[in-house]
Amino acid sequence: MSEGLHQHPAGGTAPHLVFAYQGQSMGGTFQQGDLLEAVPVAAGAIRPGDVIAFFRTEANGAIRHIAHRVKKRIAEGFITQGDGNPLPDAQVVPFARVIGRVEFVLRNGQARPVLQGRAGQLWAAHLSLRRKIKQAGRWPYRLLRSSGIVRRFWRPRIEQVRLASTEGTWVKYVHRQRTVARWSNGQFWCRKPYDLIIDHPGNLDDSG
Repeated sequence: MSEGLHQHPAGGTAPHLVFAYQGQSMGGTFQQGDLLEAVPVAAGAIRPGDVIAFFRTEANGAIRHIAHRVKKRIAEGFITQGDGNPLPDAQVVPFARVIGRVEFVLRNGQARPVLQGRAGQLWAAHLSLRRKIKQAGRWPYRLLRSSGIVRRFWRPRIEQVRLASTEGTWVKYVHRQRTVARWSNGQFWCRKPYDLIIDHPGNLDDSG
């Protein structure tokens, strides 16, 4: 994270904050490791849909920089929400904690503008709808998996390879020389769509 006077991507110079984005709260808009450029603006110029940078002080005294989109302005400050979060932030952002508006995101050496205002609201709504559709799409798959109906017509030849090591027993499920599921140290992993036909092995009997 760096602060000071930097060359603005659009040309000219303006005092602004550059910091690395971390976390998942702005997923779909920012990626881990993106550099965000926050340009100071008057609080009165900030609109719903703008992405603002603000700071919070942790219990240990450390200052954390956060970038979230403005949902609403109230007397105490701004109500914000991450584009990747389903609900607004629980804490209101006081005007005094606002650093500026995140105007640019730098990724792979290239700077691109961040959607603000009405365009930002539409983008956040798009991400929210896409997230809900994705979540809704999981239910039919889960229902299909729990019904066991796929086993009636899809019966691939899957070999179980059982291995004993100092770390415990491993079981690999192999189909056409490809590992499609694995059980080890109490953890089970299965590649889709093989999880429709391979059951969680549960506790393995290490005696045989």
